[in-house]
Amino acid sequence: MSTESFDLVSLGFEFHSRDSDAAQKVFDALNSHGLIGYLGAPQASDQLTYVPVDVATNKESSLLTATETGEVAKHEQSIQELAEELLEAAGAQALSLDGIVVAGTEVEFTGDDDAAETNSGKQVVAGTHLMPSELVMSSLGYPGVWKVRQTEDKILAVREGEPVEIRLGQKLLRAIELKSSEGYIQLSVHATAKSFQFQDSNVLEYWLPTEDRPVPMAATGSEVAQLQAKLGAQLYAADSEELLELERFWPEAAVGIVRLAKLRSLDGLRLFLKGLGLPEEMVDYLRGEPLAVEFTELPRSLPAGLDLAFEEEMAKAKGVMKLVYRTGWSPAALMSSSIAVIGAGALLNRWMKTSGKPGTGWRRTIMFFWYSDAGYYLARGIRQVLKAQLKNR
Repeated sequence: MSTESFDLVSLGFEFHSRDSDAAQKVFDALNSHGLIGYLGAPQASDQLTYVPVDVATNKESSLLTATETGEVAKHEQSIQELAEELLEAAGAQALSLDGIVVAGTEVEFTGDDDAAETNSGKQVVAGTHLMPSELVMSSLGYPGVWKVRQTEDKILAVREGEPVEIRLGQKLLRAIELKSSEGYIQLSVHATAKSFQFQDSNVLEYWLPTEDRPVPMAATGSEVAQLQAKLGAQLYAADSEELLELERFWPEAAVGIVRLAKLRSLDGLRLFLKGLGLPEEMVDYLRGEPLAVEFTELPRSLPAGLDLAFEEEMAKAKGVMKLVYRTGWSPAALMSSSIAVIGAGALLNRWMKTSGKPGTGWRRTIMFFWYSDAGYYLARGIRQVLKAQLKNR
């Protein structure tokens, strides 16, 4: 039978309790009827275990089955006619077809219990032109901490605690973000070639299944295996419009996502990261491996985040901006120049006040920023001196 033309229907098996064997029971039920498809990761709570399944049909909505010789055949019964048999074979209490219960009874919750628990897991991000201050500012008000390892041109950051939505906006940004959830890894590609922006830099999201498995087990190269490969390509393909957008900013990542969608494995994810020049240990840290000693903890307060952002801007300064930010100046130079600026400010303030121009409001505003700038670099010089003294003790 030709496997070129096929369709999919979505089934959901509900067990009205927490059942660690639910996925295997559903697999056995589908396998006993020869149905071809993919079994998703079970979602569990105290009152419900839900197992999602996608099974193959032909274009006329007839179920497709696997023969003993590995060929594809058309099932004589429809899914509605098989519903009760599948429900009984799996030992479930309800079976839904495309979200509508067709056999059994839906669970009625008796308290505050979510139908599907999620695993907060870890959050890992790595890339170029990724600023630690952006991670700090994105996570303000949330429990948890970022720990980072920084090299000359790349940063690797691991979040311990509640994952957060990060907003990245630096020019030439290219970063990969990984989050773990129940049965999936959420992969987000951040990329932009623009100057600093307030729009989200997340160009593409891909959900990599970590627990999905094909039904039934089929011999490599068989007609059933070929159909399963095509089903997988349809179920787990990346969004085509997002891929086209990503090609504009990061062509290598777009190619890598297409390859990853075919492999759909942790090894495939490692190859994807390696191909982009990013550390493969992102996968290990996402799965809970302890961090290496070279990781340092980022601050968690707004003032510290703003101070860090300013330090980053000064570090990137070139040309005249190095003079404006006094990049590379010694503590003594910072303090003496700040005292000179304060003295010059006093003379400027007296001149503006005597001449009557500009007005009082503008004069005070100018002097506020004048003295703030001088005060910042004076404090910075003093802090560097104290830091060096404490280090030498």
